[in-house]
Amino acid sequence: MKKIKELLINKVLSNKKVWIPIVVLLGVIIFIFLRSNNNSANTVVDIAKYSDLKETILATGQVVSSTDLSLSFNTSGTVKSIKVKVGDKVKAGDVIASLDASSTSASLTSARGALAAANARYKRILEGATNEEVALSQIILDQTKITQDTLIKNAYQSLLNSTLEAVPEDGSSDYTAPTVSGTYNLGKEGKIYIKTYYSSGGTSFTATGLTEGTGSVDTITPQAIGNSGLFIKFPVSTDGISNWVIEIPNKKAVNYLTNYNNYQATLAQGKAAVDQREAELAIKKSSARQSDIDLAKADIISAQGQVEQAQSRYNDTIITAPVDGTITSIDIKQGELASALKQVIILQDVSNIYLEANINEANIASLKVGMPVDISYDAFGSDAMYKGNISKIYPSSTLISGVVNYKVQVSVEQSENLRPGMTANMTIKVNEKDHVISVPSRALLTDVDGNRKIRVVTNTRTKKFKEVAVTTGLDGDGSIIEITSGLLEGEEFVVLIKSK
Repeated sequence: MKKIKELLINKVLSNKKVWIPIVVLLGVIIFIFLRSNNNSANTVVDIAKYSDLKETILATGQVVSSTDLSLSFNTSGTVKSIKVKVGDKVKAGDVIASLDASSTSASLTSARGALAAANARYKRILEGATNEEVALSQIILDQTKITQDTLIKNAYQSLLNSTLEAVPEDGSSDYTAPTVSGTYNLGKEGKIYIKTYYSSGGTSFTATGLTEGTGSVDTITPQAIGNSGLFIKFPVSTDGISNWVIEIPNKKAVNYLTNYNNYQATLAQGKAAVDQREAELAIKKSSARQSDIDLAKADIISAQGQVEQAQSRYNDTIITAPVDGTITSIDIKQGELASALKQVIILQDVSNIYLEANINEANIASLKVGMPVDISYDAFGSDAMYKGNISKIYPSSTLISGVVNYKVQVSVEQSENLRPGMTANMTIKVNEKDHVISVPSRALLTDVDGNRKIRVVTNTRTKKFKEVAVTTGLDGDGSIIEITSGLLEGEEFVVLIKSK
């Protein structure tokens, strides 16, 4: 029997068609078995070890001066002097620049004179006036009335001459208007009607209303409109319009409101001036009663107000330093025309600067006043590092490109090389821990209950693993997370398993 088995075995082994397929089949089975139990080729692992972990927030901001003032004149005028240059340090109250203030200076001098006169009158009331003084006061009153009447007439004349124009009487809006020139001198309000017509001598016009007259329709030489002091020159084409009207004053003129306000102001000022002179005369004629004394005091107060008003107008022609600082920009030259309220000089305190940056709402809750900040400036290169601290977190938000941001202020080391407006790159240290076990965030798994686990390798050759519950701590930079329990130093864990 034994011989028969040996013969069969030898026969099988000698027959290649039988044993070769068997060997191949066994090899495939062994390969599949080993492959199913070995994940090493597709598994990325790491070793748990201690390291230092930091959580930071990156931000870009600018250098800001604690004093950053844009200075301008409060009125327009020609620049008379600039007393500083860029880089000069100034003290509060120093005169920086001035306009030509000839007229305002004269007004101030006049106002001061009026105040002095009011004080003198008050003293004279207490002392009593002489007949000569009464007569002089009457003369002054008469002169004041004449002067104010002239001013009022001139203001009214300007009002009546507010950019006069001829418009179609029928209200047409599509037309080429005649040109009205000259100065209206009739002193009355109303309308002048112009009617053009064809005659044997050519095209003519008649004027009715405030004045009467005739003339030829001339496209080159302005023709007089009656005795109004006005002249009219017709366009080459009147678009078929023959009836025109000139309204006096022209309430639609761009300068009408200015002239009207000036006229009303002149009336008020004229009345006030006359009232004042009449009061002075009354005082001269009467004894020093208490009411007279009170009136004289009121005159002094009024004159003082005029001085303050004139002083204010004069001050508008100069720029003074409101605080101590350094001149960092001058955008005006001597002799140029400066516009009111247009920035011409920048005053900053370059010795007291800080940083400002916008932090989005996702990170603002992590920040606190006092947190350290590492800073680099584009102007100095990334190798030059500076230190700072968050000094203020603004409570109000700002919308930037659709994202809610909050402004933070960072105190910095003062340096003469820093300039307002420089770009600052900030790394804010929110939290940091030394000597902790940490892993990449992608090495962690989260179950349906929110519990975190990590795959600890149990077979270093085949990379078999088991899932272990862990407790996490600080979320650091680079998606690195602290493991406070569940993973020991030196343990191998799965970072990720690649798709086959």
